[in-house]
Amino acid sequence: MRTETVPVSEIQIPETRVTAVYDDELRDMLKETMRAMGMITPVVVVKTPQGYRLVDGLHRVQEKMAAGETTIDAVVYEGEEKDSLLLNLVLNRTRGKTKASEMVNVIGALFEEYKMDPDAIKAKTGLNRDYIEKLIKISRASESVRSLLDQEIIGVGAAFEISRLPAREQQDEICARTQIWRYTVKDLKGLVDETLRIMAQTPGPTGPPPPPAPAKYRCEGCQKELEAKYHKPVTLCPDCYGVIFRHQQQPGDAAKVSSDT
Repeated sequence: MRTETVPVSEIQIPETRVTAVYDDELRDMLKETMRAMGMITPVVVVKTPQGYRLVDGLHRVQEKMAAGETTIDAVVYEGEEKDSLLLNLVLNRTRGKTKASEMVNVIGALFEEYKMDPDAIKAKTGLNRDYIEKLIKISRASESVRSLLDQEIIGVGAAFEISRLPAREQQDEICARTQIWRYTVKDLKGLVDETLRIMAQTPGPTGPPPPPAPAKYRCEGCQKELEAKYHKPVTLCPDCYGVIFRHQQQPGDAAKVSSDT
C-alpha cells in the first residue's frame, strides 16, 4: 500500500460495486468542503494488470472530473480485480448505510465469477456467514426480487425468503403480491414453507413411459401372429392369390398348393 498521485482518466469505475449512500444535503456538503479545503481524504484504488480500479471515493472522483482536474491523490494497493471488490465491500460497509442490492451484486460476483465460497468471503470481509449465504441466494433470484430490493421496497430478509422458491415464475408472483399486501418476513417464510411442503408432496414425473409392445400382424397364409419384421412381401397375380386364399380356407398339403400354382 502506498499513496501517490494518479491520473483521473486512468481510474476505472467497476460496474459492480458498493457505493455509500449520499442524500442531497450530504452531497452539497461534500462539494462545499472540497471547494474550500481541497480533498482531505485520498481515494482508494487497486492497481491491477488491467489498470487502476476504484475501491472507494466515487463521489470525490466525480467532483474532480467535474472541476476539470486531471489528477487525484490515492491510496494504491497492488492486487487483482477481486481484491478491488473485497476492499470496496469492506470500506463502504464499515462507513455506514449502503444499498443491499449493491451488496448482493458484489457478493454474487465474488461467488460466481471469482469462485470464492462463503467462508473465504467471510475471512476477507468479516461479514456474517449466514448473511453472505443469503446474499448469494438473492443474487440468483429473479429480476423482480432484485428490483424490489434495489428500490428498497423489500429488505434482505424478505428477498431471501422469496428467493427460496425454485421457479422464477413463483418468485415473480410473490413479488407482485408483496407490493399490494406488504408481507412481513415472517409471513413470507410461512408462505414459502407451505408452498415447498405442498410441492414435496406432489408426485412428479417418474420417467419416460415404457415403449409400446411391438405390433403383431396375422400371416395371410397360416394365420400365425408375428411382428411386422418377420413378414415377407410377396408379389402374386390374382389367380395365384386366389389359390392361396382357397387353401387357407381348406387347409391341406402345402405341396398341393405348389402344384396348383
